[in-house]
Amino acid sequence: PSVIVEESNLRAQVASLRKALRDGRDGARYIVTVPGRGYRFVAPTSYSDPRVMPTPVADRRSNVPVCLTRPIGRDTAISAVSGRFDRYRLATIVGAGGIGKTTVCLAVAEELAGSFEDGVCFLDLAPLKDPQLVSGVLACALGLAHVSEEPLSDVVAFLRQRQMLLVFDSCEQVIVAVAILAETLLKGTTGIRILATSREALRAEGESVYRLLPLETPPVSAGLTAAEALTFSAVQLFVERAASSGDVFELDDRDAPVVADICRQLDGIALAIELAAGRIDAFGTRGIAQRLDDRFRLLTGGRRTALPRHRTLGATLDWSYDSLSATEQRLLRHLAVFSGDFTFDSASAVVTDVDQADADVSCTLANLIAKSLVVANTNGTVACYRLLDTTRAYALAKLYESEELDPVVRRLAAYLCSILDHALSELEDVSGPEWLSRYGGHINNIQMVLDWARSPRGDPAVCTSLTVAAIPLWFQLSLVDECRDRVQRALQCITSETNRDAQARNVMQLYRALGLSRVFTIGLAPQASAAWAKALKIAEDLDDTEDQLEALWGLWFCQSGAGEYRAALRTGQRFRDIAESAADQCIGERLIGFPLLCMGDLTGARRHMDRKLGSHAVLAPDPVSANRSRFCQAIGSCALLAKTLWLQGFPDQAAYAAQSGVEKAQSTSHAISLCEALSKGACPVSLLTGDLATAEWSVKILLDHAAKHALGPWSVFGRCWQGALFIKQGDFVGGLRLLANALDELQKCRLFAHYVTGFLCFLAEGFAGAGRIPEGRAAIDQGLQRCEEKEELWCIAELLRLKGELFLQTDGADTVVADLYFLQSIEWARRQGALSWELRAATSLARLQRDRKHVRQAHDSLAEVYHRFSEGFTTADLQIASSLLNELS
Repeated sequence: PSVIVEESNLRAQVASLRKALRDGRDGARYIVTVPGRGYRFVAPTSYSDPRVMPTPVADRRSNVPVCLTRPIGRDTAISAVSGRFDRYRLATIVGAGGIGKTTVCLAVAEELAGSFEDGVCFLDLAPLKDPQLVSGVLACALGLAHVSEEPLSDVVAFLRQRQMLLVFDSCEQVIVAVAILAETLLKGTTGIRILATSREALRAEGESVYRLLPLETPPVSAGLTAAEALTFSAVQLFVERAASSGDVFELDDRDAPVVADICRQLDGIALAIELAAGRIDAFGTRGIAQRLDDRFRLLTGGRRTALPRHRTLGATLDWSYDSLSATEQRLLRHLAVFSGDFTFDSASAVVTDVDQADADVSCTLANLIAKSLVVANTNGTVACYRLLDTTRAYALAKLYESEELDPVVRRLAAYLCSILDHALSELEDVSGPEWLSRYGGHINNIQMVLDWARSPRGDPAVCTSLTVAAIPLWFQLSLVDECRDRVQRALQCITSETNRDAQARNVMQLYRALGLSRVFTIGLAPQASAAWAKALKIAEDLDDTEDQLEALWGLWFCQSGAGEYRAALRTGQRFRDIAESAADQCIGERLIGFPLLCMGDLTGARRHMDRKLGSHAVLAPDPVSANRSRFCQAIGSCALLAKTLWLQGFPDQAAYAAQSGVEKAQSTSHAISLCEALSKGACPVSLLTGDLATAEWSVKILLDHAAKHALGPWSVFGRCWQGALFIKQGDFVGGLRLLANALDELQKCRLFAHYVTGFLCFLAEGFAGAGRIPEGRAAIDQGLQRCEEKEELWCIAELLRLKGELFLQTDGADTVVADLYFLQSIEWARRQGALSWELRAATSLARLQRDRKHVRQAHDSLAEVYHRFSEGFTTADLQIASSLLNELS
């Protein structure tokens, strides 16, 4: 009386009674349904003295349900749990809902059944809500016909002399009662072993806990084959269940990455994978993958004979969520705002109750971990936590329903801004990999908050402040295209604020980031320079030297990349003049040195490098100076020094400087820095010295990183170097086609103007090798025109030499004109101090003089240049010169 009983619970209880009584077997009936009334007990009854020891109704060796499907990927777990009973009498399999605990439990029970003289007794405790019924249900399962009002004592007495395995499945709802029952049984018997499954440990005395992990899923791999995917248990389960759903299903290489992604998104949870595979006939693999955002509607339709909580994914999580306390439910909802890993501090930051003590959060978080709803990773220096994707999707839906989303996301945004401000202060003092390991994991949460801030219910101010704070992280992660898009959206969100200086600083930083990110992704469009100019104007209005330096660096980057060397030189001098710190002055010297190098003033360029940097200082380790330029300045210095050293006739030192730049970039784990080191140092120097093996490796790594991080201009740059490499390897047809197309793209992006003339040299060399002389001369003339228009004189000597070589290859070779071009080349090289270009020109002239029978003159002129080298005698140009000298001798 006066007790409300849910109808579904009542049905479950009656079903358990019928099962325990074997209702309907051999014609025996115990409980019948009375339409409109309920249930009636109809078996004959008799009275017995309760003081008489109860006896079993029958000798039942085992009542363990038979598994009709084989457990997949659980051999290790089954063996490990079975082995626990060599040392323990109580073992509990713990794991998230749907992960496969019951499957493993039944397999263990089947494997151990023969080891127990009195068999195995299986109890499904899922239907129970009342903990007081646990002992009585066990008594019924053991077949005790008559029990007293205290069934636990009767059960202990019955089991005292028996050898039996008791299996308690799904203990979550009555876990305290099960823990008490287990301890009482183990203390009152000697031959009893207990195997339990639960979403959290029983925490009973003598318990051994085995935490069941998700099925193995393949790592992200674009080239994953079906054979490789099928080595992972999650994919094996999907394929087997899909094949049994009706239609013939075989995994092929085309579907393998899709199925692998489905299994990853479902966190390797067995039930979710089975439900997804069951939809294969309706949607196909790609249809399932596309619908996983609405997985709780998709993943339904489990076996009709399965327990209600296992028929849909939502029911499984409802089962877990409903068992939580109100505090635990609230924290789980709030943790759903984290789309990746989170720490205890970040979890505390999003709790709605500001005054809630850390101790309360700690205790609640520990409970969620114990109940397999939060995954903990304590292997690092700081413990990290995360929600499985499916759990997060469920909790996020609950967060929306509770109308708590907005305040929680605001608190997360404030926390992220404070973390990113601290990260910026460490950027120049911490190595790249270590910095990224500390702060890189916040990127997913940043994306989530920004998506909210841009939504109708969001906050433009949050969008602006978090975007500004996240700019260094995007560049360090080489997510430049994402940075560009986010900054453009943030600029659209700018609103009037009372603090005009704060707004101006935000706008300035957004324009700086927009300018640089546009350069890195699409090249030097006019909008990039305009963005930097706006940033500089704001910095000048604010009278902020640091911000002016950053804007000047951006303007210099645009000017030098577009081939505006005089303007870049003036900007570099202005940068150096207002620079206050020694580090900034060093950068200023490089900004001056680079345009001087491009204009052919090698002595001046080297003087500015040596003044503040020096060859040794450039190669020494230094902090990651990415705060201003977003990539390591020392790497740019290495590349500049390498090229200058080669031109001046120090090929060994040049190769060392280029390799040092690559190693420094690799140590930062920063894609843009590595692309800089490879494209401007390793690739050109290795091709110039004839080290084709190093050139091939450098080009491959450059192309891989540019593609991986969507760095469009560097991808074009890499294809140019690949074309030049093919030409050097003798593949003139493939090299010319690749280099011509890529060079056209490179000129359109207007970012690496300095290298266009150099690539025209390679192009002319390829045309000469292919016998296409007129096209080769056209390429040279284009290069010479650039030299005149842009004062881009660094390789004019090589252009003149190549033009002379092409005149020698025309029908009726004009040796007089060729001789003139070789002499002009030597004159330019000597004027600039470019000993390496002079050696090439002297070698070409010596060949011509040899063919004219002027052997002594050829030998002496080449020897004079050759003997001015002090190193690099194993490089290609010096070996060619040495061989020719031996011939002339």
